Amino acid sequence: MQRSGWISGILAIVIVSAMVLAGCAVQEVETGPTPEELAAQKDSIAKANERELKIARMFAYDNLKQGNNMNARRYLWKVVELDVKDQYNDWARIYQTYIETNQTDSATIVLRMGLERHPEDPFLNSTLGFILKAQGQYQEALDLYLNAMKGDTANVDYHKKAAELYEQLDLPEDAIAEYEIVVEMDPEDQDAKDKLTGLIRMHRDPSEYISRLEADVANQPDNIDKRFELMTAYADQAQNENVVSQADELIALDPDLKEAYRRKAVALENLNKLNDAITTYKAMLDKFPEFNEARIRIADSYRLLDNFTQARSWVLKARQAEGGSSSEADYILGQVYESSGDKCSGGRGLEFDDKLVYVVAYGLYQKAADGDNYDIKDKAQRKLTYLKQFVPAYSDWFMNQSKTMPGNSCYGWINSSWPEIGYIGTYLKQVEASKG
Repeated sequence: MQRSGWISGILAIVIVSAMVLAGCAVQEVETGPTPEELAAQKDSIAKANERELKIARMFAYDNLKQGNNMNARRYLWKVVELDVKDQYNDWARIYQTYIETNQTDSATIVLRMGLERHPEDPFLNSTLGFILKAQGQYQEALDLYLNAMKGDTANVDYHKKAAELYEQLDLPEDAIAEYEIVVEMDPEDQDAKDKLTGLIRMHRDPSEYISRLEADVANQPDNIDKRFELMTAYADQAQNENVVSQADELIALDPDLKEAYRRKAVALENLNKLNDAITTYKAMLDKFPEFNEARIRIADSYRLLDNFTQARSWVLKARQAEGGSSSEADYILGQVYESSGDKCSGGRGLEFDDKLVYVVAYGLYQKAADGDNYDIKDKAQRKLTYLKQFVPAYSDWFMNQSKTMPGNSCYGWINSSWPEIGYIGTYLKQVEASKG
């Protein structure tokens, strides 16, 4: 019994030892090749595939040149299969074959597959980012554009898209930072400038913004873009004196900068320095004769100065520059006659002469309201409603039937042969026919 027990014990030890050894053997199998061994295997496979891979790429690109997208795609997938070390990045070409065959969903999948192998590729990141942005997936789209920037920091479009996405995600400070980069990279991008200005207006203190710009201009006095931005900021805050001084600096640096003249003239109008505004608009026309708005503004400034003869003359110049027809010119000329009536009748009460002048204004407003400029139509219609109370009624005409022209010396600037004066006769006939 003792011997039998001893043998049983030995057997038990042997069995346990065998099990332990078996377990160790299994662990060694699960461990698999080391990273070095895997790299060596890939090198070996890559070397074996090298010739076939190059042939596949050659056929793929030949088919792409010929527009054979389906054949090209077949070879490109062969390249992916053979390129075990991801030496070649042809995913943009694979994507192209799906896009050009209108397989948009598959193309999107291709972008994601390509990013698994080439996560820093700018094209793959930005293209997928563009798609997701359009789908409203803003955070993932932003992450993709930020990745794209890592590989191509000089691409202004990536920065602009990132700025737009920061806006969508309600991250204004980040959006401002990106738009500032965009404007620095592309000073002609007016859309980016406008968005930057809008964000700063909404989310930063205007005085802080202006102070920063003033410091920039002091450090870069010949930087036209910075001065222009500062002039615009002054205008936004109605700092008209500063607008004028900054515009003068800009004109000195670049005499062909149209917007500097325009901003200066508008600021002078706001300061009620109308003669200076007229001088600025005339200088602007010397440089930019096609800018017809300057003629309109000159006419209106002369009107406000009660120089109705000059005002009418500049209205006619504006109308001629528009080919002989202009709703805005008609509207301004209506204002000229209305202002003349206001000036002459002020302090003494309304007389029939004044009412005849208001008739001329009424006719011009009617003409403007009948035009195709919808901004002017609305304003002209409001003027018609307002002036209705000042034009002659039947009783006025009945008591003054012999009068068809204003005789008051205050209206000596008006010539009966002018075309717009003919409306007086037309209107009085309508009044006569109404019989009260």
